[in-house]
Amino acid sequence: MISDIHGNLEALEAVLADVPEAVDAVYCLGDVVGYGANPNECCDLVRSLNRPVISGNHDLAVTDLSTDLAWFNPVAAAAVEWTRERLSEENASFLLTRPRMHQERNALFVHGSVRDPDEYIINSASAEANLALLRAEYPAVAVCFFGHTHVKTVVPSPNGSGIGEGILDLSSDGPYLVNPGSVGQPRDGDTFASYALAENGPEGVRVAYRFVEYDIEKAQAKIRAAGLPGMLADRLAQGR
Repeated sequence: MISDIHGNLEALEAVLADVPEAVDAVYCLGDVVGYGANPNECCDLVRSLNRPVISGNHDLAVTDLSTDLAWFNPVAAAAVEWTRERLSEENASFLLTRPRMHQERNALFVHGSVRDPDEYIINSASAEANLALLRAEYPAVAVCFFGHTHVKTVVPSPNGSGIGEGILDLSSDGPYLVNPGSVGQPRDGDTFASYALAENGPEGVRVAYRFVEYDIEKAQAKIRAAGLPGMLADRLAQGR
């Protein structure tokens, strides 16, 4: 499970190289582009996975020219405009036509939240509201995977459900909300590219987080050379 790549090719390549060979498929929870200097290369890699990709708010802002950029802060808006000028027509069409939600068996995949694809689940109130909606409208869903916040999260906290080697057993007491963190721009103080492995087997869902080192300085140099706002490079070394 990968999310929030944001045009960071170095991070994406490192994550995909880290994915164990036994993994059947890689799902993307959106925001392939925005902020980073390699939007086309990241799109090409994600498309090559041939698995479901959710459309993120930055993906749509870049490809839907009717998007009101006043909703974005000035730095994000500048990155959107920069990416619009450089994204290929083929990749723009791909991102624009991705679904905002996808369900397979007992798992739901969204970018922001269950009730709003652009909502940030950042506190207990928003988490509980989305869990209630899952119970009411998606009773078969055991786990909802979401992104958007760039922060690794499991709600409710799976206390006592570890089964060794950092694997979380989410087979009971669900449903759960699981955020794999960000591949290309983490915001939880951790500079590693983050993603999650999920096993959906007969005994339920198991999740394990993976943290991958990548060439941050190279990604930063590309952002600066591209003329993107310097803050987008600086924050990669801070995980903020």
